[in-house]
Amino acid sequence: MKTITICLLIAWLAACDSAPPQIDGRVLTALAGEGLIVDVRTPEEFATGHYPGAINIPHDNIVDGIRGLALAESQPIVLYCRTGNRSGQAEKALVLEGFSAAVNAGGLAALLAADEAP
Repeated sequence: MKTITICLLIAWLAACDSAPPQIDGRVLTALAGEGLIVDVRTPEEFATGHYPGAINIPHDNIVDGIRGLALAESQPIVLYCRTGNRSGQAEKALVLEGFSAAVNAGGLAALLAADEAP
């Protein structure tokens, strides 16, 4: 039992030291172009720090919020949150509404790390 515990601990520590998550190429293309960057976290989370140039539209209001901006449905929209869960939900909702260029960038930390990569 002790050996199994040690093996699990080693595996866990190795996973903690892994490389940062890879960002989808569509996200990088949208960031380099005219992509709208949307933080779908709560306003309180947004106020604690966000991606430069991002606007805040909470995920539970994403469709109405994007429609209120009168964007073309082909406009690239980069969505992020804390972990990628809420931005994934927002991406699905937007795609269902015809915003075909909406893309989930995942979490803020991964997005910032990708920006710093050489």
